[in-house]
Parts: sequence; structure tokens; C-alpha cells
Amino acid sequence: MSLHIMYDHQCQKCAAYYIPYEKGIVCPNCGLDEEEIYDIVPVIVHSAKYQMDTMGFYTPIAWWTGSFGDYVALIIFQILDEYNKQIEMEDFQEVASKYCNSRSWGNQLYMKNHIHELSYKVFLGLQTVTPDKAS
Repeated sequence: MSLHIMYDHQCQKCAAYYIPYEKGIVCPNCGLDEEEIYDIVPVIVHSAKYQMDTMGFYTPIAWWTGSFGDYVALIIFQILDEYNKQIEMEDFQEVASKYCNSRSWGNQLYMKNHIHELSYKVFLGLQTVTPDKAS
């Protein structure tokens, strides 16, 4: 069983989904700077570490997406697994960039850089709790 992240947030101006995970994170679609902050990084780190410790990989075999937080976490888990399965050691940022560039974002293209930046924060968070690959 994986740990889910029940969090949803839509921009007050344009209704785009995103996660204001720290001060200064603005809507990646319209640039609105909202007051709300949800520090999702340690939550995703905890969920990722739990998954790795119990299964040996980050992406759960089955994953119910019950919120936007779950949706984002799943993408980040997939990026982390891509990083772990590489043979030639690339920098995490390179792996995340390739993954985000190859993904079809549909009408959420604005999320590409947001997810890339958030995934790096999660990666750094995991480095402080597990002896994983160094970037």
C-alpha cells in the first residue's frame, strides 16, 4: 500500500491546477502569486521513501489518483524510477528534463516546468533521508 497525498489546488484567477509548494511559487499558467502554501515536498518524500522501502521502486504497481497531489506524486515517482534505472549516470535534472519533455501534457503544458522543479526538490529531500544515487 502506498501513501496518498490528498491535496487539490486551483489558481484563483485562471483555475489551473498547480501546487504552491513554497513562498514565491506562482501559478505556472498565469503568474498569479497566491497566499496559499502547501509544503508538499516532505509529504512526497515520505511517500516515495515508503514505497522504495517496501517495494524497491518508487512507482506503485497500482495507484489510485484521488487528488491533484496524487497525480503530481505519480509523475514524480516515475521520474525517480527513470533516474534509478539509468545505466550511464546522468544528472537528475537531465533525466527529469528528458522525462518531462517526452511526456504528453495536453492542456496542462504549463505544468511541465512546475513538475520538473518540484521533482528536483523531492529528489534533494530524498538525498537527506536515504543513501541514494548522488546527482
